[in-house]
Amino acid sequence: MITIRNFSYRFSGSEWYALRDVNLEIAPGEFVVLTRPSGCGKSTLALALGGFLFNQYDGEAEGEIAVDGLDVRRSPIYDVAEVVGLVQQNPEAQFCTLTVQDEIAFGLENRCLPRVEILERMEWALNVVDAQHLRDRELATLSGGEKQRVAVATMLAARPQVLIFDEPTSNLDPTATAQIFDVIARIRETEAITVIVIEHKVEYLRRFNPRWLRMVGGQLSAFSGQPSAVSRQSAVARQQPSPLLPTPYSLLPSPLVKTERLHAGYNGHHVLRDVSVEIGPGEFVAVMGDNGSGKTTFLQCLLGLLKPAEGRVEVTGQDTHKTPVSKIAQRVAYVFQNPDHQLFAETVWQEATLAPRNFGAWNGTTEALATALLDEAGLGDRHDDHPYRLSYGEKRRLNLAAMLTYAPDLFLLDEILIGQDPDNAGRLLTWLQARVTAGCSVVLINHAPEIAQRYATRLLFFEAGRLAVDAPIDQSFARLASLGRTAYLPYSGEENNG
Repeated sequence: MITIRNFSYRFSGSEWYALRDVNLEIAPGEFVVLTRPSGCGKSTLALALGGFLFNQYDGEAEGEIAVDGLDVRRSPIYDVAEVVGLVQQNPEAQFCTLTVQDEIAFGLENRCLPRVEILERMEWALNVVDAQHLRDRELATLSGGEKQRVAVATMLAARPQVLIFDEPTSNLDPTATAQIFDVIARIRETEAITVIVIEHKVEYLRRFNPRWLRMVGGQLSAFSGQPSAVSRQSAVARQQPSPLLPTPYSLLPSPLVKTERLHAGYNGHHVLRDVSVEIGPGEFVAVMGDNGSGKTTFLQCLLGLLKPAEGRVEVTGQDTHKTPVSKIAQRVAYVFQNPDHQLFAETVWQEATLAPRNFGAWNGTTEALATALLDEAGLGDRHDDHPYRLSYGEKRRLNLAAMLTYAPDLFLLDEILIGQDPDNAGRLLTWLQARVTAGCSVVLINHAPEIAQRYATRLLFFEAGRLAVDAPIDQSFARLASLGRTAYLPYSGEENNG
């Protein structure tokens, strides 16, 4: 089904090869999992197989790629799309329309399928990903996890011969993650298609006994057995030395965050309902809950990006309803769920140093700190690159490094571990732990219970916009168990290290 011979690729203007001497054959109906570090070339290989690398990017390619006999390098993208479906790492990168129904129908309409068949395929795909309730929604109103479900449904509806999933569950809660992998396995069995999954959450995939491939530095290799230490829990064991971080601004008395009977939402629809919480200095707060439960909305309220419909929000002593976001941001760092939403500069170095320059905190110390952070993030040789040339995981590391270069009291972080291999995830968490030790507070939306168990001091669990659990971390999982939310309990099974 897939043949790759001596394939190398270098993006225009880059001195290094994103892919080098890749050779691979995949038979019809195979289930292949591709793992290893962030930024090693996995997504570039996915773009190549889908034809996007040769139609939407400038670069130099060598070697051959064929899918079902089709020369992908030299074929129009619409011909490749008949054979290959690619669910990209960032679902927004592949949306073409404004609503869920239109998005799923778009590719089918371009194929000139009969209306009845389009509706049947749409219904089937939405059912497969358990997203029937999203049918009438606008894409802009969906959470990150909901967008990811729609992206998967869109590709499934096209029924290609090869399906490539680039971290298809990165934005999904544990329940949805297990469901999506079950869907992938079921589709492969019923449709007899070839499936390639790029993923760090390999413990979900072990039971399917796939063929394992690893990529390091743009080069591909196979290995027998199963990967060890590439799982959602392995990051908790990886700690790296932290660079010297600046002392935060004079910390205010507790609490840093105070919400009173907060109701908030969009277009008159309340997403959050009656949320009252206080967060003091030195807390590491994990925020968990199903996709669409209100986690991101909660963080947006804390920065003042979203104003309360009812109730009150105070952050670092400032009423968010009355205080400009620009002023709150001097004390509060925010990392969005989508890294592209906060990349402003034309080089990695300019991006990393933007905040201290804007806030009047630029000096020799912050310059040295920015250099150290980029080095640790694996971006030390990328200072002059445009941020959009980075991989998804590298962009996430740049986002956080840019926030660490000045001295906020509070960090609001929306799933910063997306796209991170265990080593890099552990590095980011160690940076944050150092900030908590210095007296700052961290509020981290995260779907991995093991991360919360290892690093957090407290858990906030949202359920349909309400705060279902607010407890110290050592008590929170017992409460989740009593609520029947077992998918959110720390993994305790034995792993086969192969």
